Amino acid sequence: MRSVKTFPKYIMVTAILASFSVTSPHAFAADAQNGPMSLAILGALGSLGFACYQGKAPCSLSPGINTDQLTFSLDLGEDSTLKHARIALGANWQEKIYEANSWEIAGRWEVNLNHWDSTLSNPDQDIGYMIGITPVFHYQLKNRAITPFIEMGGGPQLLSNVTVENEFKSTQFQFGSIFGLGVKTADFEVGYRYLHISNAGIEMPNPGTDFHNIHVGYYF
Repeated sequence: MRSVKTFPKYIMVTAILASFSVTSPHAFAADAQNGPMSLAILGALGSLGFACYQGKAPCSLSPGINTDQLTFSLDLGEDSTLKHARIALGANWQEKIYEANSWEIAGRWEVNLNHWDSTLSNPDQDIGYMIGITPVFHYQLKNRAITPFIEMGGGPQLLSNVTVENEFKSTQFQFGSIFGLGVKTADFEVGYRYLHISNAGIEMPNPGTDFHNIHVGYYF
């Protein structure tokens, strides 16, 4: 493991990625410039950048998955007139991304299945699905019976239909970025999870979909 003195370079990596994302004209969805979206996208980019700098999963050639530490999670929430449900199976990485005396960055892969449905009377598309895989990073305190954490992550997703409710998303291929707050014990985690979906400007128009979810996970 690299010395903890290298951590300030994480700030530099994050700043570079953040600068690229902010200045790129199509990096964000055209109609979703908001605080949670920025936290989700920049947090995912910064976390991935630091993991790559450290040479750790998900950037290492070896996935380093610990199949003895799995998580089943359920997210339930909405975006205005859209109802959302997400189930995921996660597998922890064997190594921490970063460790200090009192806190650490850990994480896992999550394979996820999402379902949404509209409460509008006559939308262009009233239901849909999305599947994907997401590296999820947990910034958390150490040696606590009840551990608070901040989570960030983002990964590729595939929509069942290019239209979500009345919004044409140009591509079925999307990116899903998350930002969350919660607490965990030895067996469970619970918290709030925000999910932003857009195609990162691959094609326009690029309307964003933003779900606010209650998140519950069980470790087994």
